[in-house]
Amino acid sequence: MSVVTSGFRVVSSPPSLKTPEVALGFGVSLIAPLYFGLVSYFHGASGPIIQDDARLHIVWLQRLVDSALFPDDLIANYYAAIQPAGFKALYGMASVLGIDPLGLAKIAPIGLALIATIYLFWVSLLLLPAPLSGVLTTLVFNQNVWLKDDLISATPRAFVYPIFAAFLYYLLRGSRVSCLIALGLQGLFYPQMMLVSVGVLTLRLLSRHRMSRDSSLRDREGNSRFGRRFSPVLFWLAALCLTGLVLLTFSGQVADQVGRLVTLEEMKAMPEFQVDGRRPYFGVSPLQFIFGGASGLRFPLFPPVILAGGLLPFIKRRTEFTLASQLTQDVDILKHLLMSAMGLFLLAHLVFPTLYLPSRFTFYSFRFLLAIASGLVLTLVVHRVWGWLDKRRRTVIRWTLQDRLKVAFAGLLAMCVVITPAVPALFLPCQGWVRGQAPGIYAMLADSPKDTLVASLTDEANNAPAFSQRSVLLGEEFALPYHVNFYASMTQRMKDMVQAQYSARLDSVQAFIQTYGVDVWIVDQQFAEPNYLIQQKWLLNSSIRDTVTDVLHSLQQGTQPALTGALPPCSTFTENQLIVLDAHCISRLEPES
Repeated sequence: MSVVTSGFRVVSSPPSLKTPEVALGFGVSLIAPLYFGLVSYFHGASGPIIQDDARLHIVWLQRLVDSALFPDDLIANYYAAIQPAGFKALYGMASVLGIDPLGLAKIAPIGLALIATIYLFWVSLLLLPAPLSGVLTTLVFNQNVWLKDDLISATPRAFVYPIFAAFLYYLLRGSRVSCLIALGLQGLFYPQMMLVSVGVLTLRLLSRHRMSRDSSLRDREGNSRFGRRFSPVLFWLAALCLTGLVLLTFSGQVADQVGRLVTLEEMKAMPEFQVDGRRPYFGVSPLQFIFGGASGLRFPLFPPVILAGGLLPFIKRRTEFTLASQLTQDVDILKHLLMSAMGLFLLAHLVFPTLYLPSRFTFYSFRFLLAIASGLVLTLVVHRVWGWLDKRRRTVIRWTLQDRLKVAFAGLLAMCVVITPAVPALFLPCQGWVRGQAPGIYAMLADSPKDTLVASLTDEANNAPAFSQRSVLLGEEFALPYHVNFYASMTQRMKDMVQAQYSARLDSVQAFIQTYGVDVWIVDQQFAEPNYLIQQKWLLNSSIRDTVTDVLHSLQQGTQPALTGALPPCSTFTENQLIVLDAHCISRLEPES
C-alpha cells in the first residue's frame, strides 16, 4: 500500500517504474550525469588535451590498435602489466570494434556515470522509498564524482562507481548470484574494492546472526532453520573464496611481470616517499597523514552539502522529521560500509604496504556512504520544510516578513546546492585535464618512425606519448616508485640522463645516446642554468638526488654542458622555449679541440 504524506509519495516495496512518481524521479536523476558528462566530453575533445591519469593508464593501450606503437617500451610494458584483466579486456574488445582506447576513454565516463546513477537511484529507494531520495542521492553523487579526477579518467578506478553501486543494489535486493557477479567484476577492474565488499558482507552476516540468535531454532511448522541460515553462510564463503582467488591471482601476475613491491624499510629510505617526494607518505604533518594523501581518510569535501550525510544518525531519531519512520532496516548497510572501510584502512596501516595504500579503502567508500546518507538527510529536511510550508499555507492568512525571508533563504540555498557545482568553470579544473603546450612538436614526432625514442627532462616528456604516440625514455609522471625492478630501471635512466645532459664531455653524451638508442632529445632553452635544475623537484626529491646535487654544484661552478654545443647544428624545431635536437646529429659531432 502506498501512503501520501505532505505531498511526498512513499511507494510500496519494491519500488517500480510502473509508479508514476518513481518513473519521473528516475528520469530526473539521469539529467545530472548526462549534463556533467557531455560538458566534460566536449571539453576533452577541444584540442591537444588529455586527462592526467589517462597519460599513465590509457595511452599504452593504443598498442591494441597498432601493435607497432611503443615497441620494447619499458614504461608501456609496466603500465600494461599492472592493469586488471577486465580493464584490459574491455579496451581490447572496443579496439576490435574499431574504437581506439583514447577515444573510448573520453566517452566512457558518461556511460559509467549513468550506470552508477541508475543503481544508486534504486539503492536509495530501498533505504527510503520516496522518489525524491533517489533524485537527491544521485544529484549529490554526480556533483561529487564529476568534481574529481577519477571517473573522468576512464582508468580502472573509474569503474569502481558503477560496479560497487551494482554490488550494493543486488545485496539489498537479496540477489546473491548477481551480487557475486558484481563482486567478481570489482576484482576484474579494481581488486582492492573487493575487500571492502567482503567486509560489508561479513558485518551484514554477523548483524543478522545477532538479530536471530535469541529466536527459537525451529519455526512453527517444526522445520529446522539451519537451511535458511546456511544459505547466507554459503554466500559469504563463496564471496570470500572469490575474493581470495582474484586477489592472489592478480598480485601473483603483477609480481611475475614487474617484480615485487617495495618493503616498508625500503620506502622509509627513499626520498620519493618523504615530504615533497613523488608519493609522500612519511614525514608529513599529522593532519595531512590522517586526512590527506596516500595515508589519509580522504573525506569528500565537495560539494559541501555531501557532508550533511554525517547528520543521518542524529536526524533520523528526531520526531519532527516524520518521514524518517519510513527508513528501512537496510539503512544499516551504511554503517557496515563505514565499519568495513575504516577497519581495512587501519589494517592497511598496520601491515603497510602489504595492502597497498590505506586511502584506497576509504576514498571510494566514503563517497558512496556520504552521497547516499546526504541524499536521505536532504529528503528528510525537504519533507519537513514542505510540511511547514503546507501548514502555513493552510493556517496563515498573511505571511510575516520573517516567513517570507525564511522561504527566500531556503529557495536561494536550494538553488546554490543544485546550480553552483554544475558551473563548468568550477568542476572542469578539478578533473585533472592536461593541455599540451607544444602542438608543433607533437606533430613533428607523430610524423617520425613509430620506434622513435624521445629523451627529455621537460614536462613534455609526460605528454609526448599521449599526443604523438611515441616512446619516451623517462618522465616524472611515469616514474612510480612502487615496484622494485621497474623503479630501479627508471632511476638508472634518470641518473644516466642527468649526467649525460649536464656532462662537459661530448663523448659521454654520445655514449648515452648509443646505449639507450635515443632518436630525439628535447631540452628547455634554460636547461644549462642552475635555477632550471633547482626547479626540477621530482629529481631533487628522488633516489638520484646525490647525482643531481653534484651536477647542480658543477653548474654553479661555471661548468658548461657539452650539449649546449649541439644546439645550433643539431636543432630541428623550436617551440615555447623547447628545443628539439636530432640525437643522430649529436652522435656525429666532433669534440672541440
